[in-house]
Amino acid sequence: MASLTSAPLHIQHLVPAPASTKIRLALLATALCDALGAPAEFKPRFSFSFISHMKPNGNFALGAGVWTDDTSMMLALARSLGTYSGSSSQQAEGTRGGFDEADQLEAYLRWYQDGVLSAIGRCFDIGSTIRRALVIYKDALKASGAALARIARDLCGDGFGGNGSLMRVLPVGLAYFRDPAGAAAYARRSSAPTHPNTVCKAACAAWTKCIARLVRSADAREEAKGEEQMSKLDVLHHFAAYPWPADADALRVALAADVPLPAGVVDPAAIEAHYTAYHPLMRLRAATHTEALAVTPSAGDAEALAARTLALLPSDAALPSSGYVVHTLAAALYAFLATRTFEAGALLTANMGDDTDTVAAVYGGLAGVWYAAQEEESADGEEGLFWSPRVRAWRNALVRRDLIDEVAGELVEFVERHAASS
Repeated sequence: MASLTSAPLHIQHLVPAPASTKIRLALLATALCDALGAPAEFKPRFSFSFISHMKPNGNFALGAGVWTDDTSMMLALARSLGTYSGSSSQQAEGTRGGFDEADQLEAYLRWYQDGVLSAIGRCFDIGSTIRRALVIYKDALKASGAALARIARDLCGDGFGGNGSLMRVLPVGLAYFRDPAGAAAYARRSSAPTHPNTVCKAACAAWTKCIARLVRSADAREEAKGEEQMSKLDVLHHFAAYPWPADADALRVALAADVPLPAGVVDPAAIEAHYTAYHPLMRLRAATHTEALAVTPSAGDAEALAARTLALLPSDAALPSSGYVVHTLAAALYAFLATRTFEAGALLTANMGDDTDTVAAVYGGLAGVWYAAQEEESADGEEGLFWSPRVRAWRNALVRRDLIDEVAGELVEFVERHAASS
């Protein structure tokens, strides 16, 4: 059984592993959580049967294990980063890979029109803002400069603050993990082709910088496993202390502490105590843990597993899981902080309701980077932080896993080429 409740954040440390492992499993984790949560999309919280395994998606008459637009667009961005060869110098040198907004739009358009990188060979769901951006791109005759300028003009308002760019941005942090600040800059640019809204760009930048920092730390310390790794408290502090721009104040309100951390406080336990008192997500975490600990499930007890998982879920009013980018980021981060295994957080996000699949996919990318390591069978029968019998069952039920493996391989090859040439 998954361990649902969490130890103090400052003693939960990043699992060391090579960057290639983190990249491959973060993409897989995104798809797993997306497919797991997709059947609960559009449903109010606590209004549906508990989800613990892959179920058919009645929203689109799909079978179990089918991932959605979240994973498709993430794969499209990853493939663009891994295989782009549009510049004359790249073509002359025979090299591939790199960042190009027009190539990314082309990749999204191929998915939308032709079902490329869809789990079922066609686009069956697409966000309204993304659809509008792709229509603009087509109408501009694919002249990238003209299309991007018009998208920036027409889709930058407050009504276009959806999570469509956050849900796909993971590959940017994976590809450019050696330079977290540079990765954050690329993330802002990656949002602009469909979501030029300032809050969307800021959310992508902050999330990506965190992802890059984690991969870099895990990769650098993989050979020094006895040394202290980044902790979950470091992840919380990253968002709480992030220099949110003035035009993205909604993110500061959701993710910064009500009272700033006093200068000179360096003891991890003291920092965590401060955030537990003054950070909105940590207050929710403390309150729900009190309820969850009152439920004592025994191994294999499905009803108790459901009860304890749902006890960790605040009300929708306290922690919305809507398509608004601020809600998605906060809900995914809460699930990461409130649990201590990949499986437990996946169960939590899959049962949130509303834009479940996207919140789950965003959580999956972060949790995949945090927990992922090479699969190993536990000698003592205990479940690992990433792999468990339930997670293996999810993996076995996932459709078109070959596509995910293929694109992950392309991204790993780009990262290795990029490192060799720099």
